[in-house]
Amino acid sequence: MVQTFVAILASIVGIISSLCMLILMLAGLANAKPAQLQQGKWMMWGIVAVQVLSLGAAVWLMLKHKPWMASAAGITPFVVVVVLIVILVKIEW
Repeated sequence: MVQTFVAILASIVGIISSLCMLILMLAGLANAKPAQLQQGKWMMWGIVAVQVLSLGAAVWLMLKHKPWMASAAGITPFVVVVVLIVILVKIEW
């Protein structure tokens, strides 16, 4: 029971982190050049794709009674967002 709760919580954290990153990307692209807008759109679509795939995998793994694997799948978007923030700060995008 606790494992399923952890898997659901990890999925919620993944969703919230993806939404926060999308909001940060939208705010950062307000005064961007056309080339940066195109890059930003591709990054945002990538974040959405990772979130959808991750959430689908987490739900599928929960249905297969593998909650710890579902937790790992659910928290994956958070890891991707953290890595993306580090990269964007490092290259001063």
